[in-house]
Order: sequence, then structure tokens, then C-alpha cells
Amino acid sequence: MNPFSIPGLDSLVRPGVPAGLVVLNVFAIQGETGTGFEKAGNLGEFECGNCLYFDATAGACNQADMKALSKQPRLADGRVMVAEEDCCEYVQRVGRPDKDDDHGR
Repeated sequence: MNPFSIPGLDSLVRPGVPAGLVVLNVFAIQGETGTGFEKAGNLGEFECGNCLYFDATAGACNQADMKALSKQPRLADGRVMVAEEDCCEYVQRVGRPDKDDDHGR
């Protein structure tokens, strides 16, 4: 038995790819690297529209890490363009002080 193989992954081997190599489908990975940002979902209280960092008038996020790490389009002032239904790991929920500063965890 190969000590570097993971049982069940042999089904992921693709034609033309050497045995033992696994090809990941990067489109199956949810969230933007570093921010966990996801386009419109059905995430309830975790959506941007329920977040203190969200500016509904501008449709933008003003959270510092999102501004530093996100690859999403920007406004001229550097804020990340987001929709009310979008979400990221930095959600600070409006009206939920018991959940503030937990970065959506």
C-alpha cells in the first residue's frame, strides 16, 4: 500500500494524468482565498446586507482585510464592491453585539 495515497481518491484520477496525482477542481472551492468572500448566496444573517461594514448606498464593503485582500472590483476610494446578498468571513452582524468581532465564525 502506498503510504502517500488517500483511500477513495483513486476515483479522482483523470485520463492523461499519471496515477497517484489528484486533480482538484478549483471551481468547487467556495470563497475567495483569504477573505472567504462568496457571491450571492442564501446565507441569512451572514450576508453583506446584515453587516456593519456594508454601505448599502454605495454597494461596498469597508472592512480593512477585505480591502487589503479581496480581488473583487473596487470603488475609487478602495472599498470592495459587493451586493447585499454576498458574504465573507468578516461579517459583523447588525443588531447582534454578542456576535461582533468573531469574523463570521
